[in-house]
Amino acid sequence: MIQIMNWFSMVIGLIPLNRQQSETNFIVDYAMMFIMPVFYVICYLLINLSHVFGLCFLDACNSVCKLSNHLFMHLGAFLYLTITLMSLYRRKEFFLQFDERLNAIDAVIQKCQRVAEMDKVKVTAVKHSVAYHFTWLFLFCVFTFALYYDVRGLYLTFGNFAFIPFMVSSFPYLAGSIIQGEFIYHVSVISQRFEQINTLFEKINQEARHRHAPVTVFDIESEGKKERKTVTPITAMDGRTTFGNEHKLAGEMKRQVGQQKNDEDEMDTSNDEDEDDFDYDNATIAENTGTTSEANLPDLFKLHDKILSLSVITNGEFGPQCVPYMAACFVVSIFGIFLETKVNFIVSGKSRLLDYMTYLYVIWSFTTMVVAYIVLRLCCNANNHSKQSAMIVHEIMQKKPAFMLSNDLFYNKMKSFTLQFLHWEGFFQFNGIGLFALDYTFIFSTVSAATSYLIVLLQFDMTAILRNEGLMS
Repeated sequence: MIQIMNWFSMVIGLIPLNRQQSETNFIVDYAMMFIMPVFYVICYLLINLSHVFGLCFLDACNSVCKLSNHLFMHLGAFLYLTITLMSLYRRKEFFLQFDERLNAIDAVIQKCQRVAEMDKVKVTAVKHSVAYHFTWLFLFCVFTFALYYDVRGLYLTFGNFAFIPFMVSSFPYLAGSIIQGEFIYHVSVISQRFEQINTLFEKINQEARHRHAPVTVFDIESEGKKERKTVTPITAMDGRTTFGNEHKLAGEMKRQVGQQKNDEDEMDTSNDEDEDDFDYDNATIAENTGTTSEANLPDLFKLHDKILSLSVITNGEFGPQCVPYMAACFVVSIFGIFLETKVNFIVSGKSRLLDYMTYLYVIWSFTTMVVAYIVLRLCCNANNHSKQSAMIVHEIMQKKPAFMLSNDLFYNKMKSFTLQFLHWEGFFQFNGIGLFALDYTFIFSTVSAATSYLIVLLQFDMTAILRNEGLMS
């Protein structure tokens, strides 16, 4: 399905032809990215200047139909031209840079898996193929129905010239949705890499739970090991000091023995997965074989930073294109609800063109909202997987495994990693050029704003306008 979307994106000029090859012909790569916008502008000007192929210039189209068509056409022009200009900006450089960094990340992940011997153990696959295929099949059916409805309505009106009004009606929203599909794919790849390193972190966590340090007191911060003092005639002279040290040592030994028993009985909560996660790729959970893999920690910390950097360049490429798409989705949804409640419920069936425009708004508002929701859900999943890495490292530190107590290098690296992640969390989040965060809070803010606008729009009395158009008696 991803390959089909990539090929379709190349055909309609949204991405370069040979985007993963550096040494190619520039004209061949970017030919469609210039031809399709020029063809769109020609169709747009032809409709607005000649007044021949435009739906809003027909005699059968009343004032409400004309207003709806004008808004839908001009909003689509804003959406398509904006995402096209942003697609021309460093588009091929992004694909090359993304693939190069992703290959380097995959090479280190495979190395860590060999060190952890996860390529030899039995692996249990957590399959989400049903949700994955159902989601893409559902989107394919929705887009197919939307395109069929628009093409059928335009063909009945304009015949063989239906492709001209189609270019300025549904095509911009189709192109914008495909760009968001590219964003969904790249975010799902990033989320999958976070899951893979979380699996490696979790293996270290499982080993830390079953392998404990000797019952010895260590001072991690001072890089030293507390030695038990032996009572000699010289030290016996200070009885209170010796008794105090022995008492503290005995108390610490009892505390560590009790901690070992509690750690063996406690349940590992870091394996709990959110059932609401929307995974586009299969994750794997490896069984513990008893082989220590703490040597992977420095590489895993570097991997986490590299994946976060990959998230930054991905958001820099597709984040600006989310802004016009979300704006178009917002406007189409509000006006679609307004037309459906104030017009279609009253005069449905009286005008074919008015019914066509009303249902076109409803269909594309539903389609764009589904795509926007999937974008928000994937961005939330990627952020949650990145946070899960820091939570697992914190859990490892709390268990105080032998490798951490015997070598404070691991402790310092883990502490630096968790501190650095706090700075990353405040610095970066998937967003639309800083205007809004791409998470579930965006749904709440848009619903609140849409409610305010709808309260105003639904107060308009459309009966007088409908009577003047002859739709009501």
